[in-house]
Amino acid sequence: MSKYEEMSTVLAHEGYLVEALEQMGYKPEVHKNGAALYGYRGDERPERAHIIIRRRQLDSASNDIGFVRDTSGQYRAVVSDYDRGIGFDQAWLGRVSQAYKERQTMAVAKARGYVFQGRSVIDTPQGAKVQLRFAVR
Repeated sequence: MSKYEEMSTVLAHEGYLVEALEQMGYKPEVHKNGAALYGYRGDERPERAHIIIRRRQLDSASNDIGFVRDTSGQYRAVVSDYDRGIGFDQAWLGRVSQAYKERQTMAVAKARGYVFQGRSVIDTPQGAKVQLRFAVR
């Protein structure tokens, strides 16, 4: 049985987080009061989460991955040792954060009257950088 570990995030908006996970190809479940996570053998774990990616969407030996809203309103990612070892680690969480930030930026720009014109990915020495382009109406 893999041990779960919590990783802090700066993610606080449920809708943007769900949209970001969907953009990455997952079908997250949302549970207002939290729901149990399940281990790789289908066993119910004591860990609970508000947003859950079920293990069947991951690797055949994966555990569920969850996001728990803490008292400050931020989400903490709940990921097993096994899943962190196969790539659901800080780098993966960074990609989730990037997709979240894109969703947030799109919503703010739309609310301010900007028109989305395109998205491009630029390779930089620090890695890929996403650039969103907007125009004034």
